[in-house]
Amino acid sequence: MFRLHDVSYLYPGRDTHKGAALSHVSVAVAQGEFRWLLGPSGAGKSSLLRILALDAQASSGMVEVLGVPVMQARRGVIARLRQRIGVVYQDFRLLDDLSVFDNVALPLRLQMRPESEIRHEVNAIMKWVGLGSRIDALPPQLSGGEQQRVAIARAVIHRPALLLADEPTNALDDRQATRLMNMFHRLAELGTTIIVATHNDALVRKYPAHAIDLMQGHLVQEG
Repeated sequence: MFRLHDVSYLYPGRDTHKGAALSHVSVAVAQGEFRWLLGPSGAGKSSLLRILALDAQASSGMVEVLGVPVMQARRGVIARLRQRIGVVYQDFRLLDDLSVFDNVALPLRLQMRPESEIRHEVNAIMKWVGLGSRIDALPPQLSGGEQQRVAIARAVIHRPALLLADEPTNALDDRQATRLMNMFHRLAELGTTIIVATHNDALVRKYPAHAIDLMQGHLVQEG
């Protein structure tokens, strides 16, 4: 589902002498796999997620996402690939001037789905995340935990082939985190490849899975 070979990523404006966010990382993950992405702050987790989300381009190496080599891919190809990827950002990245409904509906509207289908899907997933009564609210009117649940709903509503989640349980209580992890594993069973970055050791112990472990931009363990 994605493959990285000898990938390095330099922070914008830096050179090789000042260090890299990622250094010579090689990893491959197949369709339907669930993987933890582990490592301390500054290890390179967010940089790896940005490359896989097609939000950043590797400085060197080979990156293949959903079967497509992306380093020299055209803009239209990248745009189509992004429609098959779901991302839960650590800072949520909700659009403050759009309602909860319209934020969650964005991936479906990009796919040109019928409005009747969009309304049905959004109402269903918002009920599932426990925010069915908040679909007309604006993101600034929500708590941090509510915003995180909206971000999760937006990331999964279009049933992406690749789901990337950066600390998705940070603002959730234990019950909500358990529901989320059960949903992630169900999506993996249905064929979605899922990468979850976390510092939550208890969560990793509760849901054992293979891991991509980074340290100072280097891959120290896979599997």
